[in-house]
Amino acid sequence: MSDITASERRLSAALDRLDQLLDRPAPQPDHAPGLDNLQARLDAATEQAARLSAANEDLIAANRDLLEAQQTGGIGPDEARAALEAELSALRAARAAEMTQMSEIMAELERLLAEDPPAIDAEPDAAMAQELQGDAGGLPDDGDTPRTEER
Repeated sequence: MSDITASERRLSAALDRLDQLLDRPAPQPDHAPGLDNLQARLDAATEQAARLSAANEDLIAANRDLLEAQQTGGIGPDEARAALEAELSALRAARAAEMTQMSEIMAELERLLAEDPPAIDAEPDAAMAQELQGDAGGLPDDGDTPRTEER
Protein backbone atom coordinates (compact mmCIF):
# COMPACT_ATOMS: atom_id res chain seq x y z
CA MET A 1 0.00 0.00 0.00
CA SER A 2 2.91 2.36 0.66
CA ASP A 3 4.02 1.98 -2.97
CA ILE A 4 0.69 3.33 -4.14
CA THR A 5 0.94 6.21 -1.69
CA ALA A 6 4.46 7.04 -2.88
CA SER A 7 3.35 6.87 -6.50
CA GLU A 8 0.37 9.10 -5.73
CA ARG A 9 2.68 11.66 -4.09
CA ARG A 10 5.04 11.66 -7.08
CA LEU A 11 2.12 11.93 -9.48
CA SER A 12 0.62 14.76 -7.43
CA ALA A 13 3.96 16.59 -7.37
CA ALA A 14 4.35 16.17 -11.13
CA LEU A 15 0.83 17.48 -11.71
CA ASP A 16 1.56 20.47 -9.46
CA ARG A 17 4.68 21.27 -11.48
CA LEU A 18 2.65 21.05 -14.69
CA ASP A 19 0.00 23.36 -13.23
CA GLN A 20 2.69 25.89 -12.34
CA LEU A 21 4.04 25.77 -15.89
CA LEU A 22 0.59 26.17 -17.40
CA ASP A 23 -0.36 29.04 -15.09
CA ARG A 24 2.52 31.21 -16.28
CA PRO A 25 1.52 33.56 -19.10
CA ALA A 26 3.20 33.07 -22.45
CA PRO A 27 5.68 35.78 -23.44
CA GLN A 28 4.04 38.37 -25.68
CA PRO A 29 5.84 39.92 -28.65
CA ASP A 30 6.37 43.69 -28.66
CA HIS A 31 3.89 45.21 -31.09
CA ALA A 32 4.46 48.79 -29.90
CA PRO A 33 5.96 50.16 -33.16
CA GLY A 34 3.18 48.67 -35.27
CA LEU A 35 0.54 49.82 -32.82
CA ASP A 36 1.96 53.36 -32.79
CA ASN A 37 1.77 53.43 -36.59
CA LEU A 38 -1.81 52.14 -36.53
CA GLN A 39 -2.76 54.67 -33.87
CA ALA A 40 -1.32 57.51 -35.96
CA ARG A 41 -3.22 56.31 -39.02
CA LEU A 42 -6.40 55.97 -36.99
CA ASP A 43 -5.98 59.49 -35.60
CA ALA A 44 -5.48 60.85 -39.12
CA ALA A 45 -8.54 58.97 -40.36
CA THR A 46 -10.60 60.27 -37.45
CA GLU A 47 -9.50 63.83 -38.16
CA GLN A 48 -10.30 63.46 -41.86
CA ALA A 49 -13.71 61.96 -41.05
CA ALA A 50 -14.44 64.90 -38.74
CA ARG A 51 -13.49 67.37 -41.51
CA LEU A 52 -15.68 65.53 -44.02
CA SER A 53 -18.55 65.45 -41.56
CA ALA A 54 -18.27 69.19 -40.94
CA ALA A 55 -18.13 69.87 -44.69
CA ASN A 56 -21.19 67.67 -45.22
CA GLU A 57 -23.07 69.51 -42.47
CA ASP A 58 -22.25 72.83 -44.17
CA LEU A 59 -23.37 71.41 -47.51
CA ILE A 60 -26.64 70.17 -46.02
CA ALA A 61 -27.31 73.60 -44.50
CA ALA A 62 -26.57 75.30 -47.83
CA ASN A 63 -28.92 72.92 -49.63
CA ARG A 64 -31.68 73.62 -47.13
CA ASP A 65 -31.21 77.34 -47.82
CA LEU A 66 -31.40 76.65 -51.57
CA LEU A 67 -34.60 74.65 -51.15
CA GLU A 68 -36.16 77.48 -49.13
CA ALA A 69 -35.09 79.96 -51.79
CA GLN A 70 -36.65 77.77 -54.48
CA GLN A 71 -39.95 77.66 -52.59
CA THR A 72 -40.01 81.46 -52.40
CA GLY A 73 -39.17 81.73 -56.09
CA GLY A 74 -35.53 82.83 -55.70
CA ILE A 75 -34.03 79.93 -57.75
CA GLY A 76 -35.27 77.36 -60.20
CA PRO A 77 -35.65 73.59 -59.80
CA ASP A 78 -32.49 72.89 -61.83
CA GLU A 79 -30.27 74.71 -59.34
CA ALA A 80 -31.90 72.92 -56.40
CA ARG A 81 -31.45 69.56 -58.11
CA ALA A 82 -27.78 70.30 -58.80
CA ALA A 83 -27.25 71.25 -55.14
CA LEU A 84 -28.89 68.03 -53.92
CA GLU A 85 -26.83 65.96 -56.35
CA ALA A 86 -23.68 67.66 -55.06
CA GLU A 87 -24.69 66.80 -51.49
CA LEU A 88 -25.33 63.18 -52.43
CA SER A 89 -22.00 63.00 -54.25
CA ALA A 90 -20.19 64.41 -51.20
CA LEU A 91 -21.86 61.88 -48.91
CA ARG A 92 -20.89 59.02 -51.23
CA ALA A 93 -17.28 60.25 -51.36
CA ALA A 94 -17.15 60.46 -47.56
CA ARG A 95 -18.49 56.93 -47.24
CA ALA A 96 -16.00 55.60 -49.79
CA ALA A 97 -13.14 57.29 -47.91
CA GLU A 98 -14.30 55.76 -44.63
CA MET A 99 -14.59 52.30 -46.21
CA THR A 100 -11.07 52.58 -47.65
CA GLN A 101 -9.64 53.59 -44.28
CA MET A 102 -11.43 50.78 -42.50
CA SER A 103 -10.13 48.30 -45.10
CA GLU A 104 -6.57 49.49 -44.50
CA ILE A 105 -6.97 49.19 -40.74
CA MET A 106 -8.49 45.71 -41.02
CA ALA A 107 -5.70 44.55 -43.35
CA GLU A 108 -3.05 45.78 -40.91
CA LEU A 109 -4.79 44.14 -37.96
CA GLU A 110 -5.08 40.85 -39.85
CA ARG A 111 -1.38 41.04 -40.70
CA LEU A 112 -0.48 41.62 -37.05
CA LEU A 113 -2.70 38.78 -35.88
CA ALA A 114 -1.31 36.40 -38.49
CA GLU A 115 2.32 36.86 -37.44
CA ASP A 116 3.92 33.72 -36.10
CA PRO A 117 4.11 33.51 -32.32
CA PRO A 118 7.64 33.87 -30.93
CA ALA A 119 9.70 30.71 -30.79
CA ILE A 120 10.07 29.11 -27.38
CA ASP A 121 13.57 29.39 -25.94
CA ALA A 122 15.79 26.43 -26.74
CA GLU A 123 16.96 26.26 -23.11
CA PRO A 124 14.27 25.32 -20.63
CA ASP A 125 14.03 27.40 -17.47
CA ALA A 126 14.46 25.86 -14.01
CA ALA A 127 10.84 24.76 -13.60
CA MET A 128 10.80 23.19 -17.05
CA ALA A 129 14.12 21.42 -16.41
CA GLN A 130 12.75 20.02 -13.16
CA GLU A 131 9.66 18.77 -14.97
CA LEU A 132 11.74 17.24 -17.75
CA GLN A 133 13.81 15.40 -15.18
CA GLY A 134 10.71 14.48 -13.24
CA ASP A 135 10.86 11.06 -11.70
CA ALA A 136 12.61 9.30 -14.57
CA GLY A 137 9.59 9.17 -16.81
CA GLY A 138 7.24 7.96 -14.11
CA LEU A 139 9.16 4.75 -13.58
CA PRO A 140 9.35 3.42 -10.02
CA ASP A 141 12.51 4.21 -8.09
CA ASP A 142 15.03 1.41 -7.59
CA GLY A 143 13.69 0.57 -4.13
CA ASP A 144 10.08 0.61 -5.31
CA THR A 145 8.85 -2.69 -6.58
CA PRO A 146 5.34 -2.91 -7.86
CA ARG A 147 3.05 -4.93 -5.65
CA THR A 148 -0.30 -6.32 -6.42
CA GLU A 149 -3.03 -6.14 -3.88
CA GLU A 150 -4.52 -9.39 -2.82
CA ARG A 151 -8.25 -9.57 -2.40
